[in-house]
Amino acid sequence: MNKTTLLKALVPDVVLPIAVYYACRRFGLHETISLLLGAGAALVRVLLVAVVSRRFNGLATLVCSGFAVGLLLTFLTGDPRFLLAKESVLSGLLGLLMLGSCLLGRPLMYALMRRLSADDPRKLAEWERLWRFEPQFRKVFLTLTLVWGIGLLAESITRIPLIYRLPLDVMTGLSTALQLGTFALLIGWSLLYRQRRLGKAAASGTVRALR
Repeated sequence: MNKTTLLKALVPDVVLPIAVYYACRRFGLHETISLLLGAGAALVRVLLVAVVSRRFNGLATLVCSGFAVGLLLTFLTGDPRFLLAKESVLSGLLGLLMLGSCLLGRPLMYALMRRLSADDPRKLAEWERLWRFEPQFRKVFLTLTLVWGIGLLAESITRIPLIYRLPLDVMTGLSTALQLGTFALLIGWSLLYRQRRLGKAAASGTVRALR
């Protein structure tokens, strides 16, 4: 698992909206305007990254769709909490996608890790061989995907009631803390699980491929 790549992709998208929100609030802007500007800044960043990298993948599409729906509902209803609920919807959808991919026999984590290793053809070829002939290798990605799916879904279900019970100025920060905390726990568990699997696979040919 490429931890640096994962964190570089995750942190800006999570931190930017809340940074813009509290900066706007400090300058006396209304809660709704602050949330809209934070969401708009995050959306612009996603689009810029897609344009610069010349690759608008499924994750970018999901993120942009979530921002668009949240902004539209906020304008139509006048309730800025839809912008916070949008994060929970995205987490829930991603969790459901992961669980669904396990049912289809092609865990989403396997596809994501292959994408992160796209610049190493030899590793990809070795992974494909292990996927076809090593049940334990498939089990690693099945377990990872199941745990991440359950974790993201649980975070989504927990956060939505809080959004409509707590003040916006409190929940904007707490929502980000819950999101970052969930990802930190899942990443930490994934690293521990990977190390344990490496220890068990020390005598087999799967060790190098799992690094």
